[in-house]
Order: sequence, then structure tokens, then C-alpha cells
Amino acid sequence: MAHQFAHGTYLVTGASKGIGRSIALQLAAHGTELILLARDKKALQQTELEIKKLHARSNVSVFSCDLSDRKTIERCVKDIRKRHKTLAGIIHVAGYARPGYFGELPPEEFEKAVRTDYLGAVFLTHGLHDLVESGGLISFTSSVVGYMGVFGYTSYAGPKFALIGFAESLRQEMISRKIQISVLCPPDTETPGYAEENKTKPYETQALSESAKLMTADAVAEKFMRGVKKGKFIITCNGESTMLYRLHGIWPSLVFRIMAGMIQKAQKKRK
Repeated sequence: MAHQFAHGTYLVTGASKGIGRSIALQLAAHGTELILLARDKKALQQTELEIKKLHARSNVSVFSCDLSDRKTIERCVKDIRKRHKTLAGIIHVAGYARPGYFGELPPEEFEKAVRTDYLGAVFLTHGLHDLVESGGLISFTSSVVGYMGVFGYTSYAGPKFALIGFAESLRQEMISRKIQISVLCPPDTETPGYAEENKTKPYETQALSESAKLMTADAVAEKFMRGVKKGKFIITCNGESTMLYRLHGIWPSLVFRIMAGMIQKAQKKRK
């Protein structure tokens, strides 16, 4: 059951920048109608202008929506339902990460991560899933950290792991409606959000990041589009993250030993 992007209306969250913006631009090239969501309406409008400059006939609407706030989501859902009776797909990209040592992260960071990275996607999907047509798409954005814990990401890993579990359950419920469920799991990606993460990353996390190749948002968006067309559930984005996904699934203790060795090496170097 592979979804092929055709004419229809796609909702994209986190569309003002980064991976969400890149996915919106690639969808516009397919001639789709777009609903773009993000907190920053000015940045969203810039994405809208860019799309219309490249594709003059594109039909784009934007909604300012804080996905960490349930009441804001409910208002946004009502507005969208007034304007649209059907959707070809819902594509969740919005996310939030603040790396740091577990003992130094305030409890509020864990609550914010759960609301933004998990509940925001769940609540928005709950409010709009019935509009998705048979043969449509509902996709989520987790992370490499959503299937493999990483030093410094204790507040981020939990919601991203939860998102994959939620998507697996939803996938079974959507079989009868022939709706494809996919989960994008990007590695480190050059986005404004990644730049913010670098401000608080522990030394060990920085060392782990240095061993991985940084992808561009456009490259991740291309992998997403291809993965959906192939009917993939978990969409990994490069050879390294695909290998880690498979290896962690069959031999998690080995992955832990490799990660532990890299962390210990970084800690010795720091001393």
C-alpha cells in the first residue's frame, strides 16, 4: 500500500523552516494544495511566498499553531475543518529538542518535549484523521533517537520512541481505510533547530555528532518523498542510520557497547 503524491490537499506541520519547509516545497512541485502549520506566521508566509514564486498556481493556506498547546490545536482543527472537507495527507514534521545532561535539565523540558514532539502530533491527528481519504497518508517525524537512545537526549528520546509506538498502533487501525502510515527518522540535519541544539549539547553528544555526516533538509525531504512512494513504514535517510536501525533491532547490546566506547573515549579526551 504505497502512497503516490497526487493532486489533493496535504497538511504539513513545522513548515516554516527546515525539513518541513523542504517537504512543502517538494509537495508543491507535485501540484498539490497545501495547508502549512507552524508557530511563526511570518516565517510561514515566507514559505508561502517562495512556493508561489516557484509554482504560481499553487493553492497555499497558512495557520499559526503552537503544537505544544492543546487548546490552540483544537482552534486550528476547527478552522481547517471549516475550509476543507477532505485531505490527501497529514505530514507531521514539527518538533523540539533541547539536549543536555539529564541531571541539569529542568522538569519543564520533559513536559515541553512530550507536548510538542508527541501529544501535538497525536491531538492534531485525532482532530483531522477522519478527513483523510482512502489511499491517503498520515506521516510522523521521529528521529534516529526515536529507535536508539543517544547520550544527552533524555528529554527528546522518550517522546520520539513513543511516536513510533503510536504510529505502529495507528497503522493497524488504518488498514481498513487503506491509509498509509509512515515515520520519518532523520539523522543530524542542518536546520535552524539543529543550530539551537548545538548551543546546549553536552561535550559527549558533540563528539558523537562529529562522527556522523550532517544531512541537508532538502536531502531528507527527498528521502521522505521516495520512502513514502515505496510504501515504507520507517523511513531512514542515509546508509549509516539505516545500518544502525537494523543493527539495533537485531543486536542492541552491540550498539550499546559501540556507543559506550565512543562516549568513554570522548570523556578521556576531555580530561
